[in-house]
Amino acid sequence: MRILNALKIKSSTYYNCRHWQTSRQAKRRESLKPYILDVWKTFKFYGYRRIAAYSQQTDGPKVSEYMTLKLMRELGIRSRIQKHYRKPKTVVTVDQRPNLIRHLHDLSGNQISLIFS
Repeated sequence: MRILNALKIKSSTYYNCRHWQTSRQAKRRESLKPYILDVWKTFKFYGYRRIAAYSQQTDGPKVSEYMTLKLMRELGIRSRIQKHYRKPKTVVTVDQRPNLIRHLHDLSGNQISLIFS
């Protein structure tokens, strides 16, 4: 007990530390980590929402989205994001014709219909 006095530590702190056990929640989190890692290895493109939905649909442990997100961050894993397909843009090699209608704004509607008829 002299050491505790020298370090200015209460004896209750020493005994609490000596009899410390991991909580049920911490044990559950540690048991869920391999499951989430296994699902992620199987489906690399799944994010935390899909992994949580997968756990609800299968016989495995039920995990919420928030818990899945926290455990994925602890494990340092992320979903691989697929790039969306982008339609290639058209390349015009022929000169465009001039827009003749653009210059007809000063004519009235009757005169325009006579020109195109």
